[in-house]
Amino acid sequence: MAVDWAGQWLAAPRWWRTLRDAGATMLAVVCLAALATVMAEADGPVALSGAAGCLPLAAYWTWRQARHARMLIRLAPGMGEPAPSRGLAVRALAAFLAAGSAAAALVIAADHERAAIADCPRFTIDAPVREWWTRDRFGCPAGDTLVGAAGVRYTPWTVPAKYAGRRPEHVAYVPPEAGAMLLPMAIFNAWTAEGGPSGRLGQPVDSGADLDVAYVNFHGGAIVWSAGAPPKVQWGQRYAGAREPGSACVPDDRPCVTTAYADADGIHLRWQYGEADAFNVAWWPRDELGSATGREVAGYEVTLSGLRPSTVYLVEVAACRKRFLQRSDCTRPSARVIVRVR
Repeated sequence: MAVDWAGQWLAAPRWWRTLRDAGATMLAVVCLAALATVMAEADGPVALSGAAGCLPLAAYWTWRQARHARMLIRLAPGMGEPAPSRGLAVRALAAFLAAGSAAAALVIAADHERAAIADCPRFTIDAPVREWWTRDRFGCPAGDTLVGAAGVRYTPWTVPAKYAGRRPEHVAYVPPEAGAMLLPMAIFNAWTAEGGPSGRLGQPVDSGADLDVAYVNFHGGAIVWSAGAPPKVQWGQRYAGAREPGSACVPDDRPCVTTAYADADGIHLRWQYGEADAFNVAWWPRDELGSATGREVAGYEVTLSGLRPSTVYLVEVAACRKRFLQRSDCTRPSARVIVRVR
């Protein structure tokens, strides 16, 4: 069997062996580069140059196989080298076409994944904002990164129309303790008017919005902006942004929690939404946003266990659509609900 393999290996002309080995290696490089681009979000040239590191290994492996084939033929000189197999060439061509199609699909997926950024206007923005944008792909910058009142660096931002509602103008801001956040322009102006990060409110912690109310929580309080009214500062308290499970479900572009209660088994949740591949459920103690726990759920209800007794939890749900070789496309989280665990 080994001699037969050696004969098949050496029977093909040298140009065919070179083309076969080089073609297979290049297809592997393209596939690895495409996977790095899609899965690890690596830049295209960087991913390609990294994948090209396998070229010396491929060259060594090809030389090693040819050397072993010649050694086997010398051990059994009477058997000779069989004629080239036409079927082998056909199978090799089919393998090349299949690998090429897979590589092309990966490259197309990578281009599609980056299309949202490519379609946006080009502005000079800070690196942390660009990293957040590359990861989340939400909206587009509306201008260069600026330094505004109180020395705060911010980037004007355009939010997709279906999420903007009555608040089309936003800014991207990067707190030193967290990643980039989107703040409505009116709330951002009210915050900087109070001194920004060096004022009594301090740095932003989290934010949320629905059709009627937008809010941003800070270390020293919150700013709440209701429709038809100017933003209001709430000193020394956070705004939960929670709704009662029995109240009206608006807006309808995200899940709506209809049932939420706790018993000895944990927190029981049920929500309504249209079709989705999965739902991301997040929950955390009301005063500990940084300790949020997440779970993916296939259906429209779940029981959350392992909770701390005598604790008030906030819970939210987002709907997601799975995409091949790409991140899931998820809605914004539902309005939060408050559940007390006894």
